[in-house]
Amino acid sequence: MAKRFYSPDLAELHNLYYSDFVENAAPGAIAALGKAGIRSGVVLDLGCGGGQLSSRLLQAGYKPVGVDVSPAMIRLARRRVPKERFVCGSITDIALPRCSAAAAIGEIFNYLPSKAAIRRAFRNVFRSLEPGGLLVFDIKEPLPGAEKKSRSTTRRGDDWAIFVEVEEDPEKQRLTRKIVSFRREGTLYRRCDEVHRQVILEAAEVVAMLEDAGFRVDVFPGYRSFRLSDDRKMLIARKQT
Repeated sequence: MAKRFYSPDLAELHNLYYSDFVENAAPGAIAALGKAGIRSGVVLDLGCGGGQLSSRLLQAGYKPVGVDVSPAMIRLARRRVPKERFVCGSITDIALPRCSAAAAIGEIFNYLPSKAAIRRAFRNVFRSLEPGGLLVFDIKEPLPGAEKKSRSTTRRGDDWAIFVEVEEDPEKQRLTRKIVSFRREGTLYRRCDEVHRQVILEAAEVVAMLEDAGFRVDVFPGYRSFRLSDDRKMLIARKQT
């Protein structure tokens, strides 16, 4: 059985109640494109989720093309931005269209299964970019210290709840989220269990991967005024002209 990754219930809940990160980061990502002189053209929305960034890109005059591995997320994105193109697949090997820029908000590359997969994804995006094109994205870095760290969070509404257990292992460069969601259907609640895994890397290692793919890279603490937590960085990678 294929593993679950944002199946319909969790995708809908994430789209409704967990999209604030994308909404806060999107203005800074779009501003980075304008600062680089990219004010039109195709922009890939990698890990597009419910289409929040694609909607913002369209409003700013770009032609978004969304990519996500979750069919449920793709359906939500098409509902939000019905006239634009959305493709279901992995950024490691999907045929990406020629584009002026690409953006991946929300630790998208960390969710790939290995360092080798991240490298393949960077090369895939590099091939799709026009000369001078940008890749704008954020990453999750390891928390300081070598010991394992665990934490849990809970969020709930009138007819839903999400429980998350997080274990971070800096030595193995892995983060695991065990997610249990509940949605009310009539008088009962429907349960969904998912396990999401990330590869967590220092920004310097990610920069080396990008440079090996042919990019020139700058690292920032956030998306302009939207500052990220200390264990996250925003990167702008430019394909040389």
